[in-house]
Order: sequence, then C-alpha cells, then structure tokens
Amino acid sequence: MKGLARAQPWQRQLAGHLGDVEHQLQVLRLTIAMDRPGAELAVASEQLLRECRLSSAVLAGTRADPTTRKAVMLVGDLAEQVRKVLGERLG
Repeated sequence: MKGLARAQPWQRQLAGHLGDVEHQLQVLRLTIAMDRPGAELAVASEQLLRECRLSSAVLAGTRADPTTRKAVMLVGDLAEQVRKVLGERLG
C-alpha cells in the first residue's frame, strides 16, 4: 500500500491487513469478471468482509487518528453492503 505511514507498529500491522483487503478485493473482482458460480461469489465476498473486519480490529486500542478509523470503518461498511447485495441477488 503506497502512501501509508509505517512508523508505528499499528501502522505496519494495518498496512499488512489493508494489503490483504486489497488482495481479496482483486479476488472478488476476478470472480465476477470470470462469471463464476454464485457460491464462489459468496465465498469471495465473505473473505473480503473478514479481511475488512480484521483491519478494523487492528485499530482497537491504538492511537490511530479519527480519519484513519473512519476510513477503515467505511471500507468495512462497503464490504458488508457488497456481501448483502450479492446475497440478495444470488438468492
């Protein structure tokens, strides 16, 4: 992740988790682009949501600024919406 400070231990942890989020997002994109079955889409969206939740958990008890906290919360909320929409469309 470019542009993310890594001076503090929590920043390094967060950078690693956000890298995992980015990877899972790419997996979901490819799953959609390859027109994979609904079960695979559900799994990919669940894994993305899991990684977002882990990223949020990394911030618990740290001195992260409010902007960082809100940004990570927003990513988690968006992942939840993606999972929900895919779940509704898949049945």
